Amino acid sequence: MASGLLQEKPLVITTALRADSDERALDRLNLHSYADALKEFIHTCDTPMTVGLQGDWGSGKTSMMNMLRGDENHPDSGLLNKKLCRVVNFETWSYSQFNDRSTLPMACLYALTQKLGAALAAEEDPDKRENVKKVLGQAANRLTSVLKNTKVGVAGISIPVGDMLAGEETEPEADDLSQQMLEFKKKFSELVAQWAEPEKEGGKRVVICIDDLDRVEPVVALEMLESIKNFLDVEGCVFVLAVDYEVVQEGMKQKLGIDVQKTSGKSFFDKIIQLPFNMPRDSYNIEGYIKELIKEANFPEAENLAREDRSAYLREITMATVGGNPRSIKRVLNYARLLNYIRKSNRSRETRFTIDDSLILYSMICMQIAWPELFAHFMSDPTTETIQNLESWDYLERTPELQPLFNRAPNREKLMNDISTFIDTMFEQLDQDDDGKISDREFETIKKVLHAAQFTAVDIKPRPRDVFVETIKSNASGEKHSGYADFVEGVFKKSKLYINSDIKYRPSGTRYVTLVYNRKQLGSVVSLKRNPFVIRLNANPHDVHRRLSDLIPNSESEELVSLVRDLEGEEGSLTGFGDSIVNLPKLMAMDSIDAIRCLNAIVTAVELCLSSDWSESASLSS
Repeated sequence: MASGLLQEKPLVITTALRADSDERALDRLNLHSYADALKEFIHTCDTPMTVGLQGDWGSGKTSMMNMLRGDENHPDSGLLNKKLCRVVNFETWSYSQFNDRSTLPMACLYALTQKLGAALAAEEDPDKRENVKKVLGQAANRLTSVLKNTKVGVAGISIPVGDMLAGEETEPEADDLSQQMLEFKKKFSELVAQWAEPEKEGGKRVVICIDDLDRVEPVVALEMLESIKNFLDVEGCVFVLAVDYEVVQEGMKQKLGIDVQKTSGKSFFDKIIQLPFNMPRDSYNIEGYIKELIKEANFPEAENLAREDRSAYLREITMATVGGNPRSIKRVLNYARLLNYIRKSNRSRETRFTIDDSLILYSMICMQIAWPELFAHFMSDPTTETIQNLESWDYLERTPELQPLFNRAPNREKLMNDISTFIDTMFEQLDQDDDGKISDREFETIKKVLHAAQFTAVDIKPRPRDVFVETIKSNASGEKHSGYADFVEGVFKKSKLYINSDIKYRPSGTRYVTLVYNRKQLGSVVSLKRNPFVIRLNANPHDVHRRLSDLIPNSESEELVSLVRDLEGEEGSLTGFGDSIVNLPKLMAMDSIDAIRCLNAIVTAVELCLSSDWSESASLSS
């Protein structure tokens, strides 16, 4: 087992892969067959040729390129035949760090030329080595002349000038900079020709691998492509570019405007890329990849999680949150390993994790990595009610603290659907008895995971509505108030007032709880020793009666109307909030099914009274 965090270093193939080789085992994403096919294409294609490895950040482009080109420290590594191909590795990221946008293209061209010269200088024939040195000096002189005459300095790149260059004693005149660039391209072609045999079918070729274009700003990536594209048609060259199509399109938007990007964006890309190869993410063995990383990360119950019935859950959770991007999946497992260290340092490692605990732990980590705002919102009130709320698109859209999450999402609808999928998948895992609800016992799994993994040091408190129920039962323990406990269990806990997650319970003291619906006070529920259960409503009784009459047929509305009345006598000074009060003794005398129906209708009527549409219509009809 590795002792450090999982590395994001892309896979490198140091030898030709055998069916039983260790390196083939490391190819968890099954990229080798695609890399092998690309190798054959590069070996046999006509030149010039440009291959574009397309995919977003972390999708495996560099691993694919590494399979082809190998490791510079191992001359015989990589799938490309070194007797047929001279491979030049060029990482744009390092040059973008030291140069501003005005110097970057020239810096890249100069560095690329030097790298090509160094690769060709390995030629065994001494006459060819000398000729390479001469042509390299001439090509560098041409480019240096352009740099000098355009007064462009190249920070971080050492460029000799004049008679310091081999092959040309004096610097050429630069009256025509365009001509100088054409001369440079000619010398660049001559340099390639020192190795390549473009006139021969399947002859030798120079393979130039350009990586990390998606790590620079989009507009910079675009300008780097523009500076390179004039050399993509050099005979004997095969360019392999790791580039995200969307990055190039965003660069065009920034530099040329969205209108030009819409009309010319794809044609610009197509002119550069002759063979577009999309990274085969849909073919990745994500389940196998996750299982291997879980084992490396020393995740609790890793071996049991690798079972087929469990790995399907891991894949569903992963795809809904961080997606199938290999680098993002590694971030999840790196964080999982860090949590293990935290558990160990806090002496909580002895907490025994079951398979179910480990599945929920993985879910919590994915939520935190993918949607930090959503995770923070859940941690502010980690209850079954919050879990149910997060399945509602309406709830997600009207929760202010979640808006930064939606603001950066390219597709709001997909994001909400992904969140719903994630919550529903986790809900099903928690709902062990499959009754469509998460009981307090079932929610204990989340409590255990959050404490053991040290996600938070804050104690997870029970739901305010559950605390209030216990308060009612405590205040109704004597014979004088018999019947309240049965009413709470048989009616109240089955009514909309209790089970509707859109109604929030906000403790306002030890004796009452404020009810909030759509950010408005619906009323309050009160429990006192002398009166164990009171329901107050934030609406005029007359308005509630009118709405009830609209909701219920006349034959039944009279009975409902009698259940909502004004505060009377000492009730006016009763704690809590609301202009109306529910006639609870009369409601308690009814059959439980009827009582639930009536209480639901009353709550709906008050909700409608609080809505703007009802308020406006009520005022017009007054």
